Amino acid sequence: MPSDAFQYPGPLTREIVHFLDGIGMAPSAIRKYASLSYNVIKRKDYFPVGSPIEVVYPPPIQTGFRTGKSDYLFTASRLEYGSKRIAHLIEAMKYVKANIQFKIAGTGAELEGLKQIAGDDRRITFLGFVNDRDLVELYADSLAVLYIPYDEDYGLITVEAMMSGKPVITATDSGGPNEFVRNGETGYSVPPDPQAIAERIDYLCEHPDRAQKMGLAAQHLVKEITWESTVAKLFGETVKSSLTATIPLNHKTKISKLIGKRQKLTVVPPFPIFPPRYGGQFRVFHFYKHLATKFDIEVVTLTDAYDRAFRGEISPGMWETRIPRSVQHQEAEASIQRDLETPFGIGDVVMPKLYSLTPDYLRALRKATESSDFVIASHPYLFPAILEVSNKPIWYEAHNVEVELKKAILPDNLGGRELLELTRRVEKECCQVSSLIMACSDNEALVMSAMYDVGIDKFVCVPNGGDLDTVSYIPLYQRTLKKEKLGLSGNFLAVFAGSGHPPNVDAVRCIFDMARKLPDVKFLTLGSVGLGSEPHLAPPNVSAMGFIDDETKNAVFGIADVALNPMMSGGGTNLKMLDYLAAGIPVISTPTGVRGLGLKHQKHCIVAEIEQFAEAIARLRYESCSTKAMRVENAREYVEQKFDWAVIAKTFISQIEAMQIL
Repeated sequence: MPSDAFQYPGPLTREIVHFLDGIGMAPSAIRKYASLSYNVIKRKDYFPVGSPIEVVYPPPIQTGFRTGKSDYLFTASRLEYGSKRIAHLIEAMKYVKANIQFKIAGTGAELEGLKQIAGDDRRITFLGFVNDRDLVELYADSLAVLYIPYDEDYGLITVEAMMSGKPVITATDSGGPNEFVRNGETGYSVPPDPQAIAERIDYLCEHPDRAQKMGLAAQHLVKEITWESTVAKLFGETVKSSLTATIPLNHKTKISKLIGKRQKLTVVPPFPIFPPRYGGQFRVFHFYKHLATKFDIEVVTLTDAYDRAFRGEISPGMWETRIPRSVQHQEAEASIQRDLETPFGIGDVVMPKLYSLTPDYLRALRKATESSDFVIASHPYLFPAILEVSNKPIWYEAHNVEVELKKAILPDNLGGRELLELTRRVEKECCQVSSLIMACSDNEALVMSAMYDVGIDKFVCVPNGGDLDTVSYIPLYQRTLKKEKLGLSGNFLAVFAGSGHPPNVDAVRCIFDMARKLPDVKFLTLGSVGLGSEPHLAPPNVSAMGFIDDETKNAVFGIADVALNPMMSGGGTNLKMLDYLAAGIPVISTPTGVRGLGLKHQKHCIVAEIEQFAEAIARLRYESCSTKAMRVENAREYVEQKFDWAVIAKTFISQIEAMQIL
């Protein structure tokens, strides 16, 4: 046998350890399996296949955590080469605009190398070894804690920071910390990229009140991590916890194996939802992401025939199961569309006729609903499929009064009228059978109640919201500075964002008319609406960017002088309005564009008829900065209070608890 056979670590010793683990962890010898994180559960060969595993979060050894001032950024770590990635944080400081100190506690072999990376940046301080008492004080007076290890098992630093009432910035691949960092609620989880980290740091520096609110939410989240609760869970005592969630699904575990067994919602929209790119996707993703603080969420969706199937956790406690349409299904849909002679998509309205052509979808939906407490028809079009596979209570999430919306879109021919009648029947049955109906506005609830003879007491209002944490608020004076830096001071930029939805295409036609009247104003469209259905008619001062990511959108919104919402039709409330207002852009909208939002003319935005838009843009251009600033500040505050998805989800939970339907 070679002399180094028993070298540790080494191939032979690794096999021996795994062999002994197999004996020691055999299900016949173990009464209960526990892990300190879900991240560990996901690791290959850690636990016997199929075994139920409970997560038991251990508390820190230190005590006395408190919330103090918000003076600096802080992290604590061993300064060793490898997975802690302190160098990433120091690199991020090179992009941070704020004049804020970054204090680093810890010692190790990487210290000198990190000092070289920091260079002469006086904002960065290396504290060396810090005792427990000083560590508690350093947490207490920080604005936020930065912690981006790679694939960490657990990460006590996250819990210590949150017990101190501080938000945590971590990375999407950091593992354990992401079980506590709920993006935009208790901190931020960003790609492990210095610029992405810097952007979130600057946001918190510019919004210390937001950092404080996130810190309080984080403190609330981890308050139950105590030695008492840890011991109780290990010995099988019942402990209620705000941290209970599903074990992530992989080749060994199933979503139905829950810790503390929360109620589960299966959500059924007619389109994939991740990553969200347009109105309906944004609503489903962000609303249920925030409901995942109370429920386990599984969203079962259909996608194009040539897309890949997908099964994964898209947000903590929220999963999407995505099934491609069968080729037969997709070809049948294309045939109907050709017969209708319409350029607009009809994938949703034909779903009641065609869903059975994708048997894989029905199997996935049946499996998801078996472990559910409630099934939510998000849009009515897959309501018949829900009835086919499940007898669980049904809630209906009405994004619009669908029959009214489709009446304006479907062609007035035999095929169009047949699909409109199908929509009416499905929507009516969905309203009548569902035990709860979520409407986007009180007015839409009244319309559906009368139209389908449904009691108004079934309805709750769940307005459209905005994911305010992905929209950078740029005050008016900063816009001016940004434009000066880019050499754009002489340009006046009007933006419009939208998908290829027919009402948005109509809005682009109106923008063409405005652009001809205002040749010295630059008009820019964002999203799949592009230049509408008639790009050849676009005046030279109208351009299109197509699909853009959040970073690009924020960059454009940060230099826009006005955002336009020239909507003349459509149902529900306009999500684009919330993005505009949250970003701090002065807004001009039609009365249709502000429906259901409660916005007031001149206080929050300018409301004008479509024929008056060109004149309104011209007036706004020369309006006083103080008047514009007052309006955008009022609007941002109003949106934060009324239309933040976190607020909407919390209100909805309170409503259904009061209705006693859970």
